[in-house]
Amino acid sequence: MSTLFSGTGNLGGAPELKHVDVDGEQRPVADMRIFFDRRVKQKDGRFGDGGGFWVTVSIWGWRAEAAAKLLPKGARIFARGRLREETWEDDQSEQHTQLRLDAEYLTVDLLCIDELTLRTKSEAAEETEAD
Repeated sequence: MSTLFSGTGNLGGAPELKHVDVDGEQRPVADMRIFFDRRVKQKDGRFGDGGGFWVTVSIWGWRAEAAAKLLPKGARIFARGRLREETWEDDQSEQHTQLRLDAEYLTVDLLCIDELTLRTKSEAAEETEAD
């Protein structure tokens, strides 16, 4: 079972792009770790650290390629998708669990952008149709 999740956090490292076999076809997927923080209002009116958590985020298709190309470590990211818990056993038979977000959408916080190059509508539409 999965749950819809959206949040803002910082990349712990640059996304890692790989290609995996899905029904006989090689598809790009980018995996990244994001620390989703929680900002809370302090008594003095300013906002401070309220804790947070790490999530492994995966995004597929042309968005994976763009993420790997454009997103550096530390980038402030908004992510939306399906959150799930992943469990596996390692070589020493120890059980591990982690949160994983299968992202449908990623965007960069505007406060982190110094320069921007836009594609035309038709270029963006072609990318969306190919996915």
